Amino acid sequence: MFFRKLESDLRDGPRVCVAVAGAAGEEIFSSLRLSEKLGITEALLVGEKKTAMEGADRAGMECFSILEAEGDEAAAEKAVEAVRDGTADILMKGRVSTAVLLKAVLSDKTVFSRGKLLSHLAVLEAPDGHILGITDGGMNISPDVDQKRVILESAVEAFRALGISLPKVAVLAAMEKENPKIPESIDAGKLSRLQDSGEISDCIVEGPMALDLAVTPEACRLKNYKGKIQGDANILLAPDISAGNILAKSLVHLGGWRGGGLVVGAGRPIVLLSRSDTAEEKYNSILLAIALYRKPQPLSSSLISQHPI
Repeated sequence: MFFRKLESDLRDGPRVCVAVAGAAGEEIFSSLRLSEKLGITEALLVGEKKTAMEGADRAGMECFSILEAEGDEAAAEKAVEAVRDGTADILMKGRVSTAVLLKAVLSDKTVFSRGKLLSHLAVLEAPDGHILGITDGGMNISPDVDQKRVILESAVEAFRALGISLPKVAVLAAMEKENPKIPESIDAGKLSRLQDSGEISDCIVEGPMALDLAVTPEACRLKNYKGKIQGDANILLAPDISAGNILAKSLVHLGGWRGGGLVVGAGRPIVLLSRSDTAEEKYNSILLAIALYRKPQPLSSSLISQHPI
């Protein structure tokens, strides 16, 4: 299984310090305890001191320190500052709002600043162990084609760091033909042609693609589809935030998939999920963030299995 293999791959090396903006909530502390037990993290808990101490004690955490901050904005700013000054290595959203955290991130012009559009990437593991990336179901509401290109390239960069040297990206629409009445199909065609021309590199891009063609080889056979992707996409680029969000949550809540989520495009990966996500999902997200943080170190060649849904 992907996340269990990732655990094994990350065991070696020094602990990574995770700065938690708004350290509160049982699932936050439980996820940090899991990564602490694996020997890969220590935590900087930023927020109300009493809440952080009680939560850490209940979870049985041992490798942590507390940085007191009053209010969400102060917690977000101090957590970002901790990464900036080297006290911490990666950033994790706790019980602060996404808007408040991202405001602090975007105000930083050093560690987090790459001049790129930030986007959300869900990395989901199927019951049979293969993984699928879905982007962007958490950040950009209705991206234009230029923004979709940046979102696509950030997801490709992440998947290459996870061990897929040439990720296959399916740009989703309702059908596999461009239709001027369906703008996302036109965007998809443009992105596919940018890859054909070499302007987008290090990946294979196909679009527009209906979902069945992107993930099911049998659908490609039945439709006599001859595209670059034959039901074996690694990454699904959704047309908008609603489609991406619904798709990812459908796989998790209806299909029994498991996974994690990150903000990519910044200078450091940012662990960012919903407050309703489980401790396991938060833990998986920490694993992903550490893998991307350590990306100069190659991951196991057996880490990624690629099979259709």
